[in-house]
Amino acid sequence: MSTYKTVTVAGATGNLGPSIVNALVDAGFQVQAITRSGKAEGLPSSVKVTKVDYSSQDSLVSALRGQDAFVSAVPDHNMQPALIDAAITAGVKRFLPSEFGSDIYGNENNRKLPVFGGKVKTQEYLRGKQDQISYTCVVTGAFLDWGLKVNFIANVKDGKNKIYDGGDSPRTMSLLSDIGKAVVGVLQHPEETKNRAVYIQSAAVSQNQLLKLAKKAKPSLEIEIEKVDTAELEKKSYEILQKGENIMQAMFGFITVSIFRDGYGGLFAKTNNELFGIKELSEAEVEQVVAQYV
Repeated sequence: MSTYKTVTVAGATGNLGPSIVNALVDAGFQVQAITRSGKAEGLPSSVKVTKVDYSSQDSLVSALRGQDAFVSAVPDHNMQPALIDAAITAGVKRFLPSEFGSDIYGNENNRKLPVFGGKVKTQEYLRGKQDQISYTCVVTGAFLDWGLKVNFIANVKDGKNKIYDGGDSPRTMSLLSDIGKAVVGVLQHPEETKNRAVYIQSAAVSQNQLLKLAKKAKPSLEIEIEKVDTAELEKKSYEILQKGENIMQAMFGFITVSIFRDGYGGLFAKTNNELFGIKELSEAEVEQVVAQYV
């Protein structure tokens, strides 16, 4: 049985936040969402929404008093050390950083990519504070359903597809709902998940598999292929960054490299699915997910 009952979520209304909040509520946790506006539309009515000033430690500490755990899903990873300090002052026991995605925790190639500087900084900060607050990094690979929705991991609608390094290599991908389950699982297994990374996977699937399933769901689908070499993409991303032009394009390139380039941990060797009760999808179930976005 978990010793944690009260959980605060930052970034509760982003792409991932609602899935985390819903899973926590369904599991019986008392959930608080902290926001700059004090508003959080679309969250369960049981969620307490608290307005905070992220630049004020007093404001953060006040909101976090009485909370057992803090789950961060903020997009600005560089702000997390201040959140950790506030959590420590408030007596929070467990901190889950905004780690969800590529394996930065266990892959040195990813740790060197500029886009993940804030995540690396946060990991190092947590290690230095683990005598004051415990932590867990949840590593998920690419977001499967969200990635299909926004045409990131594959464009399963009519149109162009960027296929990386041939598109045949399977990559770890996770449903947003399974990421929510993983967060719940961490808080329900505090000792097993203390001061470490945990890994989950809804499916190991390649870009070409996704397109094949999309074509099966919609035979009339028109698919245009653009082949991309990830080594060249990484090189170009550094060149763009050095010029100081279109920084977001460079960062997007680095994220893509972290998922699809061999040697960057895009396919997990083992996972903690069993601990969290997460079942990997069958091909038929992956097909059902793909069909939702065709």
